[in-house]
Amino acid sequence: MKYKNIMVPYDRSESAHHALATALAMANEIEGAKVTVFFAAPMPEFESSQFMIAERMSGSIRSSREELAHMQEEYVKYETSLLMKDLGDIMNLDNVEVAMGQGKPSKAILDYAEEHKIDLIVMGCRGLNAVAGMLGSVSYAVLRNAECPVLIEK
Repeated sequence: MKYKNIMVPYDRSESAHHALATALAMANEIEGAKVTVFFAAPMPEFESSQFMIAERMSGSIRSSREELAHMQEEYVKYETSLLMKDLGDIMNLDNVEVAMGQGKPSKAILDYAEEHKIDLIVMGCRGLNAVAGMLGSVSYAVLRNAECPVLIEK
């Protein structure tokens, strides 16, 4: 099978660098293939009930929400600048694009892959927790739940 729409979830780790190199090598062998470097910015999620409690306690729900929105915006700007710096010359390749999502990384990756009809996800494994064994928890969740093939690069 020829994969034309390849996604690389990228977190600036060494294993993500390896995954990106693998995806680029694969894409270079397939005419018309493109690689999407995807960064998921994990954002704190607050339920509206938490804001309601805060409003009752302090009367400042509007300023709390505005402050949270501002913090999220600044965080995305910061992460984007780090990502662009890290990717460097890769950004100039015709068959590479960069996309960002927010929220829980595994969900953001899976949602993007489904919405953009990704043919293959190539990602690194970090192995940061014992629950997922040799895979990182995000890699494990994507591998189990993705509708397309997933290649784990170490």
